[in-house]
Amino acid sequence: MAISKAELLHRQLPLLLTIVCLVLVAAVLLGWGLGVEVLVRGASGRAAMVPGTAIALALLFLGLLLHLMQEHAQDKVIFCAAAAAMVVLTNSVVVALDPAGLDALLKSRAPRDRMSPGTMTGLLSGALGLAGLGSARLLRREVPMLAALSGLSGIIAVLAVHNFRLGAPLSLPFVSAMSIYTALCLLAFNAALLLVSLAPSASSRVPESHADG
Repeated sequence: MAISKAELLHRQLPLLLTIVCLVLVAAVLLGWGLGVEVLVRGASGRAAMVPGTAIALALLFLGLLLHLMQEHAQDKVIFCAAAAAMVVLTNSVVVALDPAGLDALLKSRAPRDRMSPGTMTGLLSGALGLAGLGSARLLRREVPMLAALSGLSGIIAVLAVHNFRLGAPLSLPFVSAMSIYTALCLLAFNAALLLVSLAPSASSRVPESHADG
């Protein structure tokens, strides 16, 4: 049976982006476990995607996958969004004690490897957008689309001007520790979120019982 253009654009493409990025973050976590540098930072001297970031991204993509694959997964989607936000917020509290945050426990971590403020902002924006897919109230207010658009514009700006090497003189302080892997995952997540939120049937997937969610 032929796949319609709307099905391809608003479901199949976001699904492909989601699966690819889930594989990527799994590879990053495996890289930390096995000590394989190329899996965590891409190349020597580049910033690494730290496990805290990988876990938060995995939760965001898992929530998006559940939304795409299950008819009534609103509670699970909101849980994934809340869990991702909790990882980021907990890390931001721990940063007050150690600049590396939760990832300070990693013995193989380079001194400058951490979750950057720009990464935290991108993840929290993504969590808000994902939560909007499970809430009729937020969906009616176009929260997923607005979060995706703001996330896309921000990460495209970062990709255009930022040097992802640790300690590079032209790197932006706000995202100085952001990995190229993290930037690409945030780009893919926001693109997928935008496509999903623009689907003609997006609002019909959230029952009225979640109107106050």
